[in-house]
Amino acid sequence: MGENNNTSSIENKSYEYIPLEERGGSPRQFFFTWFAANTVSTTLVTGALAIIVGLNFWWGSLALILGNSFGAVITSLHSAQGPKIGTPQMVQSRAQFGYYGVALPMIIAFIMYVGYGSTNTVLVGQGINETLGINLNAVIIIAMVPMVLLAIYGQGIIERSMKIYTIFYAAVFLVLNIIVISQLSMEVLNKGSFSFGQFLLVISLGITWQITYGPYVSDHSRYMHPDNAKRTFLYTYLGINLSSTWLMILGAAVATMTVNGNVMAQIKDLGSSFGSLIVILLALGLIVVNSLNIYGAGIIALSIASNFIKFQTTIKLRVITSAVIGALIVLFSTVGANNFMSNFQIYLGFILFFIIPWSVITLTDFYILKHTNYDPRELMEKDGIFGKLNKSTLIIYLLTVMCQIPFINTEIYQGPVSKMIGGTDVAWLVGIVIGFSLYFVWSKITTDSPALKKASNIDFS
Repeated sequence: MGENNNTSSIENKSYEYIPLEERGGSPRQFFFTWFAANTVSTTLVTGALAIIVGLNFWWGSLALILGNSFGAVITSLHSAQGPKIGTPQMVQSRAQFGYYGVALPMIIAFIMYVGYGSTNTVLVGQGINETLGINLNAVIIIAMVPMVLLAIYGQGIIERSMKIYTIFYAAVFLVLNIIVISQLSMEVLNKGSFSFGQFLLVISLGITWQITYGPYVSDHSRYMHPDNAKRTFLYTYLGINLSSTWLMILGAAVATMTVNGNVMAQIKDLGSSFGSLIVILLALGLIVVNSLNIYGAGIIALSIASNFIKFQTTIKLRVITSAVIGALIVLFSTVGANNFMSNFQIYLGFILFFIIPWSVITLTDFYILKHTNYDPRELMEKDGIFGKLNKSTLIIYLLTVMCQIPFINTEIYQGPVSKMIGGTDVAWLVGIVIGFSLYFVWSKITTDSPALKKASNIDFS
């Protein structure tokens, strides 16, 4: 790829725009990146939730297929924005929220990164603790070191690691697949029932899983040339959908055989000593994949800082930022490890609640209203055409978030409409419809805005 994206040196970009002369490479690499990102035990655990909430294997699998297939379209559209604009994903949102207004969705995205980073780190600790008996907190602290180092070196080494990881761990999960199938029975697969509310909940889990990649897929695809936007969409979709659907269904199959929902313990018991080896490999694999969360969180943190302070990214700054984020993840991992499954389910619901409105607004603006034409240089200017603070977008965003509240059903709170419709959680669907409708209509009735007119007439591709 470009000169700032190789494996021999530390990446020297974070929130900055990537000039065309520094771009290159093939979009095929995104198949490996996003296939690998899902080829982890966290995906198994997410799929297991389909059984834990009460569905049988068949209904749970169908819901996971639908959720992932739909959500992957949204994420892949975000990925295709990277080559067109050449900036990290959340920096692009200055076009909708304004130079300073984007700080709010950036903070939400940062919380998301740290949450997923903590989730993966807990699974590393649990896997090693379950098999080798090493203290959980000690494993978490030690495992964080290589995660932070990969994030510091950045894009080039992460991409190369992901390609090797995909090939090796696809084989590991294939072996696990064979072991699981050999021990399944129709009795356990049929165990459970069907509830429309549970079915929609599991669909939303698949959508959530996919859309949470949305805030940082462009962090990687921004190194592609604009001509590769369509292929970036295709390879992102194939990689991110195939791996997540496969492993979630596998996780659901494993969950049909568990008593307390402990998927990793069940995998250990499935294959005797070989099962223990698989658990160890799955835990160690998360070290590579979790570097994506630390890398993305670092870009977000520096992007937020760039809203208020002018600076160029340096190696020292990357090191300090990544180390601080690693420390935060260790803190949350050690605190939340004991109630992992409960915390994880609540966390997924929280993320969907706030990310859906941001995603809908961003994609509507980019693909429908402005027809993919942004001038990326204007995103770096606080006095640029996109303005300092777009109050209208922030109001629409917050209003969409609030409109979802009556429809949610979580362990913490159940909305009145959700109670009326038998516990069904359709907040995500409400978020999509309301977010799109409000932003589209408001943008159409304010087309006299000079910024909108100027932005929609730029062709920078």
